Amino acid sequence: MVATEEAGPEQWKRLSPSELEQALELHERFLLRKAGGRRALLASHDLADADLICRDLSDADLTGARLTRGLLMGAVLRDAVLFAADLRMANLDGADLTRADLRGACCRGARLNKAILAKADLREASLGRFDKRHKLLIDRLRDSHTDLTSIEARGADLSGAKLAGAVTVRADFTDAVLRGADLHGGDLRNANFTGANLEDANLAGTKLHGAIFQAAVLTGASLAGADLRGADLREAILDAATLELPELRHAIRTEYTAKSDEEMLDVLQRHGLWLDTQGREGERAVLAQIDLSGRKLDGARLVLAIMRGARLHRASLARAQFVMADLSGADLRGADLREADLRGSVFQRAHFNEANLSGAQLGPLRDVGDRHRELPSNFERAKFGRANLAQADLRGANLSGADFSNANLAGAKLQEAKLDDTNFYGARLDGANLDGASRERAAGLP
Repeated sequence: MVATEEAGPEQWKRLSPSELEQALELHERFLLRKAGGRRALLASHDLADADLICRDLSDADLTGARLTRGLLMGAVLRDAVLFAADLRMANLDGADLTRADLRGACCRGARLNKAILAKADLREASLGRFDKRHKLLIDRLRDSHTDLTSIEARGADLSGAKLAGAVTVRADFTDAVLRGADLHGGDLRNANFTGANLEDANLAGTKLHGAIFQAAVLTGASLAGADLRGADLREAILDAATLELPELRHAIRTEYTAKSDEEMLDVLQRHGLWLDTQGREGERAVLAQIDLSGRKLDGARLVLAIMRGARLHRASLARAQFVMADLSGADLRGADLREADLRGSVFQRAHFNEANLSGAQLGPLRDVGDRHRELPSNFERAKFGRANLAQADLRGANLSGADFSNANLAGAKLQEAKLDDTNFYGARLDGANLDGASRERAAGLP
């Protein structure tokens, strides 16, 4: 497929507002299989600054269309053809672009926050120029990379998207889902992937100089031949084999410390004394960036402990006490946290994928001090994919932006919880109580 290169104004057709509205109404009738409906064929049309908010343009042909500065918030563009379209500075926040053809599109500076681009095609395209008789000039054919420079795609879903060869310099993919996405050979320099899910993504041969992957999930991802000089991988979740790759030699990584069982016993005893004497004796447990993977710490008393970025992968922590503790960015994948007490704690951007939190307490700590204050718990942007939270108490917890995809929340207590921007796709929610919970932009809830 080819599209016009550097098309001039005479090659774009501009519709009047009434003509555009008629085309949109006929397209919606087409989608509903109603009589008189007609597919929107808007290839090479000038739709700059058009108001397409929440309009359904699924299957529409927008090849080479000008949509600069267009307002497409919440628009539905499933399976739409946007081949070589000009989407510079367009606002596509919350738009559904599932399986859309965006090959060769220019999205420079566009907003795609919370947009759905699952299985969208953003690979390079072959572009050509036509003469005045609309004859393709074969000698002008060239390949064009999809331009995602400086886009905002925070919280966007790009699962399985095809981005091979795309230019995404300085793009913001904070907390985006790129599970299984193909980004090989792309230019991702200085892109921000903080908290993003890149499980099984293909990043082979990509330019990642200066990219930020703090607290990102990269398990199963391919990084062979990638340029990671100066890339920030602190608190990122990586496979053990990946950590040995020479490509990571010049990346910025967390330096974890380790303690023997005897040293940990001493830390816990001193911390217990510090708690019992209200800080007059003993010493507070400060265990930031410590590696306690696989350790047996059932019932550990870690109230008020500081464990930011700690690795507790598959640790045994049943009935452990983390009240008012700080474990932001901690790796608790596969950990056993049955009946653990996490009230009033900070687990912002922590990883609980496949962890067992059945019967655990994750809500605020109430009636604190003489003034009977309430200390909220913070699980913002935490990841609970495939975790077991059956019968867990999450009442009043701040779970904004958390990922509960395929988690077990059967019988969980979620009353008054903050569930804004959360993902519950595939989650089991039978018997869960969500009374009074805020759920603005929450996905996957009944």
